[in-house]
Amino acid sequence: MISDSSDIALETGPRGRRLCWMVLDRLHPESDSSPFWRALLNDDSDEMLNVLNTSRPAIDLNALSDPQSEELLLNCVADSVDSARYWQDPDDGDMALADPRLATALAPIAARVAAAAGAVWWSEPMHPSSQVFVDRREVGDAPPSFQGAHVVLSVWRDQVTGPGKRHKGQWMGGPWWSTPVWSILASDMARYGETLPLLARTTRSRPNLGAVELLLEEDRVGAPAALCWPVRAQDQVRVFEIDRPDNWLQLVERYGIDVTGKRMVQWSAATGLERRWVIPDWSSVAEDYDAVHLTLNGYLTTSGRALGLDSDSATFLAGWNPDESYWLSDVLELNGSPVLWVSQEHGRAREWRPAHEVPRNAS
Repeated sequence: MISDSSDIALETGPRGRRLCWMVLDRLHPESDSSPFWRALLNDDSDEMLNVLNTSRPAIDLNALSDPQSEELLLNCVADSVDSARYWQDPDDGDMALADPRLATALAPIAARVAAAAGAVWWSEPMHPSSQVFVDRREVGDAPPSFQGAHVVLSVWRDQVTGPGKRHKGQWMGGPWWSTPVWSILASDMARYGETLPLLARTTRSRPNLGAVELLLEEDRVGAPAALCWPVRAQDQVRVFEIDRPDNWLQLVERYGIDVTGKRMVQWSAATGLERRWVIPDWSSVAEDYDAVHLTLNGYLTTSGRALGLDSDSATFLAGWNPDESYWLSDVLELNGSPVLWVSQEHGRAREWRPAHEVPRNAS
């Protein structure tokens, strides 16, 4: 079921606001040096509001009615994803865009973006039979084996709970993400060898894009190439969909676990708030669901927002990429041969191509 885009308020989230601003920048007649880009570099909310009021009439948002607008929109989403940095103080442009006046002024733009022809799938649920696993290991390595999710989840739970660490009287930082990703230690490598337990994460493919993850990745690795393996679920799977902040709050309220000790340094810096921090206990979520999927609209409206639970507690979604599904059970299997995709960047535009389509002189 596809959610009605009319109730998706992209301007409510930092990633959504940044996306809307980048759409205005890319659609401006002087896209190479638009007033929107210059104002963003100056990160002054008063200047940005003035630019929005004076330069908006020069932009034809009817271009978003063309299905070919998907490439432009995804590049704008990539700009927004790249500015996410939830392990430290927010990006200056994000801070300027948090001005309530700008959020209000961007609301009509956000509505047009959410209803764009190239964004029709942004609230679609995950399709278990047509997912893609991005493998950034060396070409020629053994095919991935999707086994050991329960091991990862048990280690993850131990790693995220308990008190933080201090050094010379100061609290030390640690993992900053909300996702069920474990920190692999040397002892783990020695114990499991080349067959490390794997909790898989997948995204869908799109026309001319082997996997959404290739283009939309927080704190991106920057690898120039990756294998895209088609995968599918073995049986009927139970999937929890996060398409808006309320869905994330439902998970936290039902399965919440206190991670204050290990997250307070980064998340207090990222949000400016001193709170008790709570996220879903993924080892408990796994008892009821095989996978959890964050839609692209769910990412734009939820990621990077401190969402209050009560006067003392809050939750924070960080490190989860748009359209990404985390598989909490060992239900995935390979569904065909992989395709090698190679990165091509042209100025501010990002592009990935299958290896056989890359020009010989491409870097």
